[in-house]
Amino acid sequence: MGAALLALGLLALLGVVAAAFWWQERRRRPERAVVYGMDQSVDYITERLSDAGRELLTRHDVRRILEWEMQYLHHRVAQDGPETPLVIGGPEVAGEIREQAARHGHTYPPAAIREVLEHQTGYLASIGAIAEPASEEETREVPDRGPGGDGEA
Repeated sequence: MGAALLALGLLALLGVVAAAFWWQERRRRPERAVVYGMDQSVDYITERLSDAGRELLTRHDVRRILEWEMQYLHHRVAQDGPETPLVIGGPEVAGEIREQAARHGHTYPPAAIREVLEHQTGYLASIGAIAEPASEEETREVPDRGPGGDGEA
C-alpha cells in the first residue's frame, strides 16, 4: 500500500509539473515574423528624406537604390556564405550603388545615397530585422571596397 501511495504521489507531482510547463508555454508571446516589404521600405524612406533628398530623389530613385543594395547583399551572401556578417548601408554597399548607378546612366550624389541607406537601416530596425549596430571596432574590420578606397559613398 505504501508503494502505491508513493507512485500516486509521484504521478500527481508529474501532473503538476506538466501543467506548469503547459501554463508557461501558453503565457509566452508568439514570435513575430519579420517580413521585409520593399513598398513599405520605400514609403518609410521617402517620408523621411530631407528637403535636399526630396529635390534629388524620386520615389523610383529610392526604390532603385534599395534594389541595388539588395542585389549587392544577395551577391555577398552567395559569394561568402550565409554566416558572413554584413554591414547594412556601409561604405562598401554605397560604393557598389554608385558603380551601379554610373553603369545605368544615373548620377546620385554620395550624400543622397547615404541618406537613403541611413533611412533603410532605420526601417530595418523598426521592423526588428537587424541586430544591434556594429561597434566602431567591428566597422573598422570591414574592408572598404568603395570607389577610390576613400570610404566615401
